[in-house]
Amino acid sequence: MFLFSVVVASFLSLGAGFPHGAPSIACKGMVPGHLPTVTSGENPFRFNLSSKAYKPEGTIQGTLYAPGQMFKGFLIEVGAENDVSSEETAVGEFINLDASIEKHVCGTAAVTHINNNEKSSVSFTWKASPDAKGTLYVRATVVQQFFPSRYWLGAFSVPLNPSK
Repeated sequence: MFLFSVVVASFLSLGAGFPHGAPSIACKGMVPGHLPTVTSGENPFRFNLSSKAYKPEGTIQGTLYAPGQMFKGFLIEVGAENDVSSEETAVGEFINLDASIEKHVCGTAAVTHINNNEKSSVSFTWKASPDAKGTLYVRATVVQQFFPSRYWLGAFSVPLNPSK
């Protein structure tokens, strides 16, 4: 009976996910690590951005949302690839966080949730690094529920191009 209790407790802790934010190990690949996983269909999550162009040390305000849908967790970063499986490093930093719903992870290069309350959207401010260059994308992994886990990898913004 003791062994059964340990196995059940271990399984439940895996399925509980990370209600207080993505762990730093999720910074590469943006996979939340929740088990088991159930995802299907087109990714419903989108970004609304204040600009489609950036300049070094400039800021862009953004909102992650899905019309008519709620979510519980998120990991947002900006990078040169529109592929979350990329091992490339996130670019820039997130500033002026809303401490009631988000916190830094991966240094200041990404932002994640601080609780598993349902959210209809999350707003953020991203600041480009001084040496930012090339086409960039805001990208996110979004968790709708923790057990059974239902999440989407690869919510991408439109391309962000350097200002001319």
